Amino acid sequence: MSYYDAPTLGSEYTMDILYWLKQKERHGLHHCRKQSPQLEKRGQLVEWTCDVADKLGLCTSTLHLAVKLVDLFMDGHDIQDPQLYLVCLGSLLLAAKMEEKDGNVPRCSQLNIFVKNFFPLSDFFSLELVMLNYFHWNICLPTPCYFTSLLIPHSILPTDHHNSGPILSFSKAQAYFQEYVQYFLKVSMTDVSFLDTLPSLLAASVIAAARRAFGLSPQWPDNLELLSGYREEQVGHLTTMLMFHHRLSVNSDEGYNSFSASPTSPTSTRGRGGVHCLWGGKDRQF
Repeated sequence: MSYYDAPTLGSEYTMDILYWLKQKERHGLHHCRKQSPQLEKRGQLVEWTCDVADKLGLCTSTLHLAVKLVDLFMDGHDIQDPQLYLVCLGSLLLAAKMEEKDGNVPRCSQLNIFVKNFFPLSDFFSLELVMLNYFHWNICLPTPCYFTSLLIPHSILPTDHHNSGPILSFSKAQAYFQEYVQYFLKVSMTDVSFLDTLPSLLAASVIAAARRAFGLSPQWPDNLELLSGYREEQVGHLTTMLMFHHRLSVNSDEGYNSFSASPTSPTSTRGRGGVHCLWGGKDRQF
C-alpha cells in the first residue's frame, strides 16, 4: 500500500488529525535544543541507524521516530562511546514496537549483532526502561514523516502542471513525486540544521521542495496551504535549504546513486512518449 492509499481512506479526519499532532508537537515535554555534547557525532550515528533499519527491513516511520528519540535523549544526556550505539539500537527497538507489526519487531539479540554482541542483553532492557522513564512513557512523538504521510495524498493533483505542461500519466507522476518526497525526508532527517524545526513545518517544506524539484505548478497550491496551515512564505526558507541539498546532489552525484543522491526513477520508462521530467539533471519522459 502506497502513501496515496492509506491516508485517503480517512481523509475526512485529516484536518482533525493534523490539528491534534500540531498541538502535541507544540506542547510536548521535550524539545531539541542542540545541546548534546556529542552533537558532532550525530551524522555518523544517524547514517549508521539508517543502515541498521534498512537491513532489518523496518519502515520509514520507524526510522524517523527512532532518530527523533535518539536526538531528544542525546540532548538531555552526556553519552559516551560505545553507549551511543546502544542508544541508537534501543531507539530502533522502541520505535519498532510503536510502528511495526509484532512479527517485524527486532529482538535484542538481533540488534546486538550490529555491534558484534558487545553488550549483555540486560543492557537493552535496562536502557529501554531508562528511555521510557525519560519520555514519561510517551514515545508517540510527531515526526515529519507522520505529517508528510497525511499531506502527500493531497500534494499532487491531476490539475497540476508539470514543467509548464499537463500531467499525462498521473499514476506515474505520483510515483516519481513520492521518490522526491522520500529523498527530501532523508535530507530533513540527516541535516542537523533542521533538528529544532517543528515537524509539521518541516513536513510542509519537504512537500514544497518536492513539488519545486519535480517541476509542479503552482508551487504551493491553496489546498496545501489550507491543509498544512502554512503559507508559502512560511515554508520558503526551509524549502530553499532543502533545494540546496538537491542541487548539490545533482552536481556531484550525476549517474551515481547513494544515500545522499538525488532520487532515481521508480520505473524504467525511458524512451516512451509522455511528459518530460527533469530528474537528477537528466531529461526523462513518462
